[in-house]
Amino acid sequence: MNKNELLEYIDNSSTAITIFKDKVRAEQEAKNKKRQPAKRWNEAKIERTVNKFTDDFIGNVYDKIYKGMKANRNTSNQEWIDFLETNEILDDLEESVSMMEIGEE
Repeated sequence: MNKNELLEYIDNSSTAITIFKDKVRAEQEAKNKKRQPAKRWNEAKIERTVNKFTDDFIGNVYDKIYKGMKANRNTSNQEWIDFLETNEILDDLEESVSMMEIGEE
């Protein structure tokens, strides 16, 4: 399973990605309101930023799962899915993202 396949699987099986994107989008929109009117970002730039944060997030999740299950390039998608289900990764990920605070402290 590659990073994009993992993103698609998580997105189809959990609300973690939706919650994450909503939190990042809200933070970016709040930051945008604080910018001078001439320097405010348009929706497309905000969405690109949300997508970049999501890509980075999935990259980190992928790396942790890859190492945790000792995967290699020959590991089948079904082995990934079995590992995710057996270890309740999606439930934990969803809970972590729900509790996550994004933005300036």
